[in-house]
Amino acid sequence: MQEKYKKWIEDNVTEAYGKCAEVTAAMVAAFPELTRVRGHYYCYGWGERTHWWLTAPDGSIVDPTKDQFPSKGNGEYVPLPANAPEPTGKCPNCGELIYNGGDFCDDHCGHAYVAFIHASLR
Repeated sequence: MQEKYKKWIEDNVTEAYGKCAEVTAAMVAAFPELTRVRGHYYCYGWGERTHWWLTAPDGSIVDPTKDQFPSKGNGEYVPLPANAPEPTGKCPNCGELIYNGGDFCDDHCGHAYVAFIHASLR
């Protein structure tokens, strides 16, 4: 990784966990030659995680938030297709990603969550 990228990360990234979209957007504003990539990172400690990272013009990966993972960026980066839908949240019942602004990933989880809340109010 180029020194200018390392220096920017060192100077600007104080908290990495859950900040990948925000930090990569800021970094690409500072370095327009970088390209933001959305996909999945396969961490050897945590498994598959949705993630944002950057690629340099030479194709190398620049991940300003890699330190949030136990594998520190030594896992596998798998980009999503450019037209893949953007998640809008996480299901409060199962934790799966939600798309199109829904409240739950599917009707089953929605009903299960409502039943749990109803039972806890008794």
